[in-house]
Amino acid sequence: MVTEKKYLFPLEMKDQEKEIREKFWKCLYTSGEKEMFHYWLLLPQNVKPAELKPVTFQEVGLTNIGRYIADDTGPYIEVWAAYEHCQWEMNASDWLINKLDLMGEKVLSQRIITHPSGSGKFADILSIKKMPSGDEVVSRYTVQKDYNPVNGGGNYFLLKTACGSKDYNSIADTIFLIAINWDLMHRSNMMLSELLKTVSLSNKNDSGFKIPDSWQVSTLDDNRLVIEHTLGNVNHGVINFCLFRQTDYPSAQAIFEVATARFNRHDSAVSLATSDIASIPNDINLTFTGDLYSCTGEVVSAAENIRAYYDMRIFKINDLWCYVEVVGPHRNHRDYYYETNKRCMEIILSTFRIEKR
Repeated sequence: MVTEKKYLFPLEMKDQEKEIREKFWKCLYTSGEKEMFHYWLLLPQNVKPAELKPVTFQEVGLTNIGRYIADDTGPYIEVWAAYEHCQWEMNASDWLINKLDLMGEKVLSQRIITHPSGSGKFADILSIKKMPSGDEVVSRYTVQKDYNPVNGGGNYFLLKTACGSKDYNSIADTIFLIAINWDLMHRSNMMLSELLKTVSLSNKNDSGFKIPDSWQVSTLDDNRLVIEHTLGNVNHGVINFCLFRQTDYPSAQAIFEVATARFNRHDSAVSLATSDIASIPNDINLTFTGDLYSCTGEVVSAAENIRAYYDMRIFKINDLWCYVEVVGPHRNHRDYYYETNKRCMEIILSTFRIEKR
C-alpha cells in the first residue's frame, strides 16, 4: 500500500524579527519601465536575481517580472513574479485558481482570504506538478491585485515560490516566509479593477446595492431586476435579482421553485438542472437574517447549443426573501467571464442593504 506524501502548509512564521534580518534580504524590483509593476519581496541570502527583464508567456497569459534562484549552498529554490492585465473586476483568488488549472498544478492546500477593504478574495495556495523529467515541484502561490491607472482594468499579480518535492518539508517555513512577504511599491488608491456604481431600490436611495461599472441594470417587474454584462452587443453573464414577501412564501425551497419556474415551462427550449439546495453560513452580509441557501447547476438550451453555469443564493432580509442567480459561461481558459460573473454576484450580496421602515 502506497501512502501519499503529506506536505506541510505553515500559516505562522517561526523565525523572530532578528533571525529574519540575518537570514533574508529585501529585494526591490524597479526594472520595469512603469512604476505600477514595481514590487518588493524578502529573499533568503542565497537567493539572487536570475532574470529581471519582462518576458511574456503567451501560452499561460502571464508576463514574468522577475525570476530569482538559489545558489548551490542549500536546497534549490526558485521565486517567480508575474502579472496579467484584465479589464474586469474579479477575485484575485479566482484568477489564480484559473491559472493553476491552466498550468497543470494540482492543489494540495489552500486558504482563501476575504480582504476587509471590500476588494474581494485573495489566495494562498500550495500545489504540486510533475515535470517532463519525472521530478515533482512543490510551489506556494500568493496573489495581489491593483487598479491599472494607465489602461483601466486591473493588474493581477502572482508570486510563485518553488522547490523540489523531496526538499519541500525541510524548508516549508522558508517557502512560506517568502510567499507572504511581498507587495507593490506604488499602489493606486483602489484595489479594484473597476469603479462600483450604486443601484437604488428606493426614491430616497436608502436601499440598494453596488455593481461594477461595466454592468447594466434593467427592471423586468415590480420585484425583479436583471443585471447584465453585455459588451459589444454580446452578453457574457446575467444576474436575476428578485424580492418576495416572507408572508407569501414559507421556505427557501418555495422561493426557488417560483423563481425558476420559467425553466420548467413545456414551451420553453431552456432547461435547468441543479444540485439540492443547501444552507451555508452567512459570512458576507451582517444585515441578512440567518443562513443563506445555495445551489449550483447548468442551464441548457438545445436549440442554441448553449450550456451555461448556474449559481444562486436565497436569503432573508427584514421581512423579505431575496433570490439572486447568475447564469453565464463555465470556467474556461479563454476568458474570465465566469470569474467576473461570480464576483459581481458577491459584490451585490456584500453591499445589499434595505432600510427598515
